[in-house]
Amino acid sequence: MKRFFRDQSGQTTIVIGLALFSICGMAGLAADVGTLFKTKRVLQTAADAGAIAAAAEAKYNNDNTAALAVASLNGVTNGSNGYTVTETITASGYKVVASQAAPTFFMKLFGLSTMNVSATAVGNNGPASGCIYTLDPSGIDVGLTGTGSLTMPDCGVVIDSASSNALNLSGGAVISAQSIGIVGGYNQSNNSQVNPIPVTGIAAASDPLSYITAPSFSSASCLPDPHLTSGANTIGPSVAGGVICYNGLSISSGGTTTMNPGVYVINGGMSMTGSGTVSGSGVTIYLAPPNGSLSLTGSGALLLSAPTSGTYNGILFYQDKADTNSMKVAGSSGSIIQGIFYAPNAPLSLQGASGSQIYADLVVHALSIAGNNTLKNYAQVNTSSPLTTPRLVQ
Repeated sequence: MKRFFRDQSGQTTIVIGLALFSICGMAGLAADVGTLFKTKRVLQTAADAGAIAAAAEAKYNNDNTAALAVASLNGVTNGSNGYTVTETITASGYKVVASQAAPTFFMKLFGLSTMNVSATAVGNNGPASGCIYTLDPSGIDVGLTGTGSLTMPDCGVVIDSASSNALNLSGGAVISAQSIGIVGGYNQSNNSQVNPIPVTGIAAASDPLSYITAPSFSSASCLPDPHLTSGANTIGPSVAGGVICYNGLSISSGGTTTMNPGVYVINGGMSMTGSGTVSGSGVTIYLAPPNGSLSLTGSGALLLSAPTSGTYNGILFYQDKADTNSMKVAGSSGSIIQGIFYAPNAPLSLQGASGSQIYADLVVHALSIAGNNTLKNYAQVNTSSPLTTPRLVQ
């Protein structure tokens, strides 16, 4: 018996067997952990994409449907393969949680056939990286001639035209922005300047304000064009924030015109000539089809700002989607303009002057520039600007 206990033969075999068993166990555990980490990555990708989609579609009241649809496009379909995807609105934004009861392999030996894995993301809308959007898919979308200049120090330009000269500069024209992205290409003369070098071949941007609906009105209720020619005039809704309709609005005086806060439906053209001043705070000017047009070419100051809340928050000029008449705006050195120019199917001609203060974003069909135009991001004066970009905040 003593000899049996003193016999050490076979110990190596036992140790090796135990080591192999441990190694196999660790390999099995590593396989399970690796699988769970892969599941986590898949879920996180789906949650991130869903949260961004929810934020992007929130203005259309389609956040939940968008979140689940985009998560599915990323391989995580709610109610399928043990996946669960939920979207809720929180104080931080649009929260998406994606989870799955992921199957295990080695852990089954310990009674764990599945492990719950989840991922969370929160998306919300922040100030847009672009302040100028030109939506014409062909031709010259942004043109600068002669000494025309456009300076956007804190925002970008997005050009949808696929043409080789989608951005066209001639003479001594200058464009400077935080960024410039073009679906097509650009052309510049030797004396013109572009800063920074545009990024070409980008994907076309969709209309970022397409969710905005036009105000309803009856042409029979529209007031005649007041034809303001002199003195001090006050026009607009009798109740602040109301709606009023004019069959055209022409201002050609050296006096002053004050626009009460509210929505101005212009069933025809709006024009300004002469040296008079036009001022208004909390104003949205809607140019109705088919004859809506805008021509503000006087030498007087424009002191106009859009509302900062409500249905038309941030919208200063809104030319109907069915209206293709050109818009012309010339701001004098004393002008202060704050708001968004929205004309998705109409070209805008902008002629600025040094000394003007323009906090304006542009969403237009095409843009032509003359004079000195320094535009600043409208979000600087309205933190709730409707021109936003969806992004992850958590």
